[in-house]
Amino acid sequence: MTTPTQPAIGINDVLATSFVNPKAPLAATLDNTALLLIDIQHLAEPSYHVKNAVSAGLPEDAVQAALSDYEVRFNAAVVQAARVLDAARSAGIPPIHVKIQALSCQGRDTSQLHSRLGWNFPPGSPATEFLEPTRPKADEIVITKTASGAFTGTSLDTTLRNMGIEHLIVVGFMTDECVETTTRVALDYGYISRVVSDATTTYHLESYQSTIGKLASYGFTLTADEAIAEMKAMAEQA
Repeated sequence: MTTPTQPAIGINDVLATSFVNPKAPLAATLDNTALLLIDIQHLAEPSYHVKNAVSAGLPEDAVQAALSDYEVRFNAAVVQAARVLDAARSAGIPPIHVKIQALSCQGRDTSQLHSRLGWNFPPGSPATEFLEPTRPKADEIVITKTASGAFTGTSLDTTLRNMGIEHLIVVGFMTDECVETTTRVALDYGYISRVVSDATTTYHLESYQSTIGKLASYGFTLTADEAIAEMKAMAEQA
């Protein structure tokens, strides 16, 4: 007698039935949605780390090899982030750019974590420059932070509430650090926040997969194509 084969059920399938939202979130519109771009700066680029590692005495070929996988994923994420940014601008959705940078020339105001990493960059440091594909336009908001989360010690929450923002679409770096921290705090603050899964990455592939997997299990991710389609639909309905 043949035993019936049970269908494969993953933990996300279980969570989808366990975490049921009885209250539908407010619909996203042009008036209540913003695009949050986190730390798309030179300091996240593979070339920044290559330069530092070689300066510290590591062989360049070995450094390039160690960063090769990250470089591919990073470049792909920047491309997708730029696509989402272009779509937001076309639809009339405000982009808000977040950057890591100290407030003082000495960098004493940076958080403990960033200080330990040596990320106490004073204003004007090359490491803090925005990457060209997602560089802010003159009239776009820039939030400077000195910690992992974009809400910590900044005016971001006040700015969003003044603008009437309730929905956040999030892109940028690093998935398991600043992006995840900002997204979770945003959710705690009441913002309906989703990370664009192919417009972010981090150094270790396993960390990226784990973080996106967790957020996806709660319904807090979407792809660049999905984000762009939503933005176009909002513009058509406006």
